[in-house]
Amino acid sequence: MNLSKYDFNLPKEQIANRPKKPRGSSRLLVVEKKTGKITSTTFDKIVDYFSPNDLFIFNNTKVAPLSLILKDNMDKERKILLVEELQKDIWKVLTKRPKPQTFNLSDGLTCKLYKNYNDNDWLIKFNKDSQLFIDKYGMMPIPPYLNREADAADFIDYQTVYAKVSGSIAAPTAGLHFNESILNKIREKKIETKFLTLHVGMGTFIPIKVEDVENHKMHKEKFFVESDLIKNIYDVKGAGGRTLSVGTTTLRALEGSNLCGKKYDQWFETDIFITEGFDFTLTDSLLTNFHLPKSTLLVLISSFLGYELTKLSYEFAIKEKFNFYSYGDAMLII
Repeated sequence: MNLSKYDFNLPKEQIANRPKKPRGSSRLLVVEKKTGKITSTTFDKIVDYFSPNDLFIFNNTKVAPLSLILKDNMDKERKILLVEELQKDIWKVLTKRPKPQTFNLSDGLTCKLYKNYNDNDWLIKFNKDSQLFIDKYGMMPIPPYLNREADAADFIDYQTVYAKVSGSIAAPTAGLHFNESILNKIREKKIETKFLTLHVGMGTFIPIKVEDVENHKMHKEKFFVESDLIKNIYDVKGAGGRTLSVGTTTLRALEGSNLCGKKYDQWFETDIFITEGFDFTLTDSLLTNFHLPKSTLLVLISSFLGYELTKLSYEFAIKEKFNFYSYGDAMLII
């Protein structure tokens, strides 16, 4: 599959750099896989498309404030994203045009940025508990395409209302649309809700750089799926109900756990890359945002919905001026 298939032009004004307020007031594009019907509605109507014997599955990962802006000895700022703690107070990082340097901060806090020549990763080592740095300097790691620095509002906006297990460097953005009122509507309609955890990793920031999409290598992400959830899914499907994966991260955790040998009830890692022809076994419906051109997430959506219908849906969304990306509007595939 050639990468150019997944390219499209998006007007800059349709890239949302702030979410719609109040939470839950975004627009919703509903796409029916069997009929190809595309409908525009509002997110608070999502419950209308499901019945009491269905099941909503959410990713309860919590975004940690792992974006740091540090000043070096020359008083120059450097933005650093803490990606993974490899050992106590030593983190793998992402930063633009890295170079070895030391940061001397207040209260005796210092840290050193250096390259690990064994694997070409850039690391940062803290002289004290790294949590002290995160608590004092950490901001939410909002995506770079928002073209602004994170601020206090992002601590609320870039976190789902049901976030529980800390460890992500990006939000499961489909879940950002839910507020307590909508969750209550789901419960009132007797639709089951269950949770799993997948910590979104650096793969969400890494674009596809190869022309043949199949040759792209995904970074591993940690996930935890309970065996009771899998049993619940099969019970629902057996009774004629449908499962809704809230977000591509939820879908990746479910299908990844099944694909790599039914990995349940403990932490595992997945580098699953879902491309066209993938056999979806646990996901009937999908809620997602609109994704970047040439991204792994757009390839996933195309694999689930079908390439032609995905293309039509995105063309419709652009024409109808839906907002795109992390703080944008939502798309429901049923």
